[in-house]
Amino acid sequence: MKIGALMQHYIPIIFEHCEKRDHSEFDRLCDRAYSKATLDVNFPFCKPVEDISAVENRRYWSQIYVVRGRTVRVTSQWFDPPTSKSRSSLVRYLERQGIDVIEAARAVPDAASGDNTPVERAARVSRGRFKGNAIGNAQNLLVRNILSNFGDESFGQEQWQQVIDAFGRRCAYCGQDDELLMDHVVPINKQSLGEHRLGNLVPSCKPCNANKGDKDFRAFLSNYPDRIAQIEAHMERHNYVPISENEQIRQIIELAHKEVAQVAGRYIDIINTLMAAQRRAGGED
Repeated sequence: MKIGALMQHYIPIIFEHCEKRDHSEFDRLCDRAYSKATLDVNFPFCKPVEDISAVENRRYWSQIYVVRGRTVRVTSQWFDPPTSKSRSSLVRYLERQGIDVIEAARAVPDAASGDNTPVERAARVSRGRFKGNAIGNAQNLLVRNILSNFGDESFGQEQWQQVIDAFGRRCAYCGQDDELLMDHVVPINKQSLGEHRLGNLVPSCKPCNANKGDKDFRAFLSNYPDRIAQIEAHMERHNYVPISENEQIRQIIELAHKEVAQVAGRYIDIINTLMAAQRRAGGED
């Protein structure tokens, strides 16, 4: 279970705990420093609806809860390892509060469960050969292709130059005016579900492009709230709303990712069977 889904499972349980067992815990969860220290999240666990600004709006799930007579929303900025320690922090928090910890909370996401399916055989074969072409490369290329092309947005070099100009022809992450690359704020992969849209593209210097990698940009810029705000304003201007919490799209992407390995594994099996038959036929001659 992904950390986002895990948190949504526990939100009503945690709030019930605040209502019935520890009234002061609700106030602590509204505090940013406490939330960071306790759950390794960069925003208050929950925040009163009236205190959430337009810029902050995208950082909170739309679901509204009434706790201790106040209407609040819960931050959506949860990330699995290695980006964040929120999963392990959540388990420790639940244990301290006396809340039951479900098995899925302790499990590592996407843990391997065996190696006998065509998917796992294809992966095992590629891993076992020096400089072999790993099946993961093909899977990731397919995911990037899908995320780069769905929707009807179009833009060209002129629009990209306008984005560079909007950032003062400097790196959006560090402000340097070195050679600039095109960087996806929300990474294009099956975990983050970033898209190749203008609102998800910012200029980046080579070091920041390499250092950020697949990290969440808010975690990467955790000490630079002004730069986070500038990037969020850019996303807002271009009407870019990340789809990372859209579970239906995530399931479709996951299915496409698995099918690539299934196809590869099926044809590896066919060719291996054919070659074995040919060797046997050759031995009989």
